[in-house]
Formats: sequence, structure tokens, C-alpha cells
Amino acid sequence: MKRLTIQARLTAWYLLSIAVIVLLFAGGSWLALKSSMYDSIDRDLRYSLNTVIPFIESHSLSTQEQFARTFSGSLDASVVGGLVQITDENSRLVYESDALRSHNAPVMETASPDGSIAYDTVGRRSWPMRTASKTVHVRGTTLTVHVVEPLRATPSELGEYTTYLALMIPVVLILTTAAGYWMSRRALAPVEVIRKEAEAIHPTDLAARIPVPASDDELSRLARTLNDMLERIEEGFRRVQQFTADASHELRAPLALIITAGDVSLRRERSREELTETLGKIVREAKRMSHLVEDLLALARGDAQTAKIEMTAVDLGPMLHELCSELQAAARTKGLSLVAALPDQRTMVLGEPAELRRLFLILLDNAIKYTEAGTVTISIAPEDGHVKAIVSDTGIGIEADALPHIFDRFWRADKVRSRAAGGAGLGLSLASQIVRNQGGTICAESEPGRGSSFLVDLQSAIAPEVTTSAVRAHSQ
Repeated sequence: MKRLTIQARLTAWYLLSIAVIVLLFAGGSWLALKSSMYDSIDRDLRYSLNTVIPFIESHSLSTQEQFARTFSGSLDASVVGGLVQITDENSRLVYESDALRSHNAPVMETASPDGSIAYDTVGRRSWPMRTASKTVHVRGTTLTVHVVEPLRATPSELGEYTTYLALMIPVVLILTTAAGYWMSRRALAPVEVIRKEAEAIHPTDLAARIPVPASDDELSRLARTLNDMLERIEEGFRRVQQFTADASHELRAPLALIITAGDVSLRRERSREELTETLGKIVREAKRMSHLVEDLLALARGDAQTAKIEMTAVDLGPMLHELCSELQAAARTKGLSLVAALPDQRTMVLGEPAELRRLFLILLDNAIKYTEAGTVTISIAPEDGHVKAIVSDTGIGIEADALPHIFDRFWRADKVRSRAAGGAGLGLSLASQIVRNQGGTICAESEPGRGSSFLVDLQSAIAPEVTTSAVRAHSQ
């Protein structure tokens, strides 16, 4: 079933709300009018009772003869228009004025013996009456005095008012519904404009933006939010395009070398030594391409977060000692000193062991590659529930304008030098992704010609007070 549009739903809710309000108002006004009219009549009836009852008590009237003799002539006309009926405790008629008798008024019910006034509406449809009844005791006889007020035009006036309401309510609802439809259409018009503008944005022209309304309201905030989203999409799209172009370029070089080496070797007979040299080139380029593909897959898995990371407590000390031992040979080949300034006590962090090993391998390998002379140092230290690891070198350093881009994919400050070192510009991107997935942070400080330092902040697997106690115990 097709859902109604927002405009139709707003109009329907507006109609429903107005209908409820109008009906409540109409019903309340009708009840108020009726209550006001009947209250006015009841006041007159109460005044009449307060006139008749003292007269009966003062004359000690209790029998039909007494009432007939006393309520005659001008007195009968002076008492509320002569509309009086008196009954005994058995609801038998004791006295009834001529006007009531002429209209065949019914004998009314006996009032409550507690002396309270009872009001009622009786009579035929053509001659309705409002009555007030009260019990009175005269000479040991219990009588009920009923005074009557013909309603005359009251029912017809209420009927006319009801007719007016019945005619006006549909008119009011139609007018308010039309107004609600117009207002909802006017209010949602900017939304439709935003929709059309967003629909018109082509994937090849992500630089287009939605116009922001001048009013500082929900629609302007929506437009700004959509523009921010478009900006992020555009940035992501550009990064994907750049990533694809860089990946294609990086893969093209080893593939071209492999194809060239193979073609040259097949042109004529080659000696064993020449074939061995060619196959060595092919294997080296194939390995380089394999490493590049593995790095790309690792980055893709990290972006998609498909790889499940199981965070465990990892002791960084033994891991870093082992890595330094493995890289000592590469450092000595370049005449470098690889120093591990690690504490004696256990330094536990939360992370995935294989990923943490890969992280520090990338950082140490990167430091060795770009250091021509001097020292590469790694140090760790617990600090307030965190563990800070620093990999520093005395290498070529990084220019200040290049420092913000070092964690971008395929970015290299010196492309020729990086390619000669066998790098594709993915190492630091992988390092940044690994740290982020481990819940840590990484940053770099560098000065050209004086070296670089990479600071990794990881979450400690030991509470701060426990770490402090362990350090204190070790120092003792």
C-alpha cells in the first residue's frame, strides 16, 4: 500500500486536530448556553418557591379545600403566573393552578424529604416545562410544592444554535483544511527544491552544492548538513580515484619489468647465468608486487572492517626485542645503530598481537630506510592508563608542508628515493589504520636534516594504579 506524502499527512493531521478542537468548542459552547439558560430559569423557580412556601406555612394550608379557597382570585395570578402544583406524600394531587390544568400537566413526583430543591424538565414536546419541587410540613401533613416555568422558546433556541453549529462546522473544517494544505505546501516547498537540487547532482560533478536558504531554521541546517555530506563524498570519491590511479601505476611498473625481462629472454638463446639473472629480476618484482597487493588488501579489509580484531593483553617488551633482533642485520648493513630503550618491567597493552607486530615493523623499517647515518631508537613508557611508544631516527627528516600528508596512501615526499628504496607509500597508511583499529593514536614530529619521531599511544591493559605499583615495586 502506497504511503501518503508528508504534505498529505500534515494536512490530514491538521484537519483532525482542527476537527477535534472545533467539536470540543462547539459541544462546550452548546452545553454552556444550555446551562446558562436553565440556570436563569432555575433562579426564577427558586424565587417562586421562596414566595409560595412561606405563604402556605403562614396560612397553615394542608387540604384541598383550604388551597382552593385561599389560592383563588388575584393570588393565584400573582404567584409565578399561577403555575403551581401541590401533591401529598403519596403523589396525589392536592392543588393545581388553572393554567396547568388547562395544559393537562402531569402529576409530578414527590420531592426528597430532606427539604432540598429538585429541578426537572417535564411535559409534552409541544409544551415543555421546567419544575422546581420542595417538601414542606404543614400541621403534620407532608406536602410537595411544585412551581413551574414554561420553557417556551428555550428548546427552539437551542435547536437553532445546534443547526448553526451543524452548518458552520463543515464550513470551518473545509476552510481550515484548505489553509492547512496551503501552509504545508508552502512549508515543504524548500524541501522539494532541495530534493530537485540533490537529484540534479551528477556523479561526475560532485563539486555542486545545494543552495542554503537564508533563514536560519531546520531547512537551512538540513541544506548545510547535505552540503557537508556531499563534501565528504566528493573527498572520498577523489581519494578513491587517486588511490585507483596510484595502485594502477604501482602495479604497472613491476608488471612491465616482468614482461620486458621475459620477452628479452625469449628472443634468443640465453646462457644459464643470463636466465638466472632474468629470473631473479622477475622474482624480485613479483615479490614487490605481491607485497603491494597484500598491503592493498590489508587496507581494504581495514576500511571495510571485515577483519575481526580480538583485543588481548600484549607485552610489548619481548615483541619489540624480537623485532630489533630481526632488523639488526639491515641496520648494520647501512652502518646504523638500532637501539631498544625498553623498561625491564612488563609493559602490557590492549591490542591484536599480529597487528601490533606489523605496526612496529613498519615504523622501524621505515626509519632504517630513510636514515643514512646515526641511530634508530625505539622506546616505550607507561603513562596514565596508556603506553606511549616512540620510534625516532636521525635520518633525512620530513618537510613541514609534507608532514600532514605522510599517512595518506601512496604519498611519498621523495618519489624517486622512495621507489628506489622499494616503497609504494602504503606503509605509514597501514600503520595509521592499525593504530586506529587498536583504539590508539599516532602522530609524527620531524625536522629536515635532523630526523623524525613517530609517537604511538596505545591503551594499557593494566589499570593506572596497578602500573604505578608495578613500577614502584620494580624500582625497589
